[in-house]
Amino acid sequence: MSLFSRKSRSADPYLPELSIKQADRLRDLSVAALGRLGDSAEAAGDHLAASHNHQYGLFAVGRKAAQLPEREWPGMVEQHFGAVIGDAAGRSDIAPEEILGRVYPKFISPGVLAHSQQSDPSLYAYARDVAMVPLLVALDSPESVTYVASTKVEAAGGAGIVWDAALRNLIADGPGHAEEMRFDDGSFLVFETESVYQASWLAYPDKFVELLGYKPGPLGALLSIPATNILCLHLVTEATTINDISAMLRVTGLMQAQHPSALSPLLYWWDGSSVQPISGHDGEDVHLFVPDELASIL
Repeated sequence: MSLFSRKSRSADPYLPELSIKQADRLRDLSVAALGRLGDSAEAAGDHLAASHNHQYGLFAVGRKAAQLPEREWPGMVEQHFGAVIGDAAGRSDIAPEEILGRVYPKFISPGVLAHSQQSDPSLYAYARDVAMVPLLVALDSPESVTYVASTKVEAAGGAGIVWDAALRNLIADGPGHAEEMRFDDGSFLVFETESVYQASWLAYPDKFVELLGYKPGPLGALLSIPATNILCLHLVTEATTINDISAMLRVTGLMQAQHPSALSPLLYWWDGSSVQPISGHDGEDVHLFVPDELASIL
């Protein structure tokens, strides 16, 4: 596994795998492609707001763009939205059972959520807070990943039913396979997959360790989510030292700084019942806030 150097360009706040300039170009290409396909739209951060109150998420096309030279973007964008339009044709009223089969929990940055709700504060009224990071439900398809609005959540049976379905689908995909990371005399496990929902396991650490067959001790585990497709884990035992914490913080920060689907550089502690952040950033400075229970073994 490679470690990443710090970003040399200013990342777009909505599509962090791209620079601001690149993301703006991708939005322009996307709006133009939709127009040629007969649907007018305006760019709105992480999605396109189109006619008839329809939204097109930009997560998937952003990930594709990050892997290609910019000269190939126009053709890729045209093909992407052609497939999205084709998939959506005649499907404006997706059956509730189909929605429930395609939803997953997915984190969104607080800033992006606040921007999305400016015009409609109730847009994602069902959102959950996990360690001060908002968790939403996303509708998955081969060509797009789109956050589900509250109205569609209610149409599918309500928040409780939709959240349960999202967790079932996450469990069905599995927790992934671990790779041990050793760094500066510390160690932890890295679960990196192809799924943009891998980091969502932070909201369900008990289910995650259960599926892995692990038995956490009374002090739970340390976790981090440097990218949407990565979750890092260290089960806390009497052998845990400050080196393990330092290594996990350092590597998480390096991963998050350059990953195409960056998420959070923070370190989290699951105490067996709830998850809380135990680190913070002030510019380039990292601060650690270790609870007394955890500090007692270090």
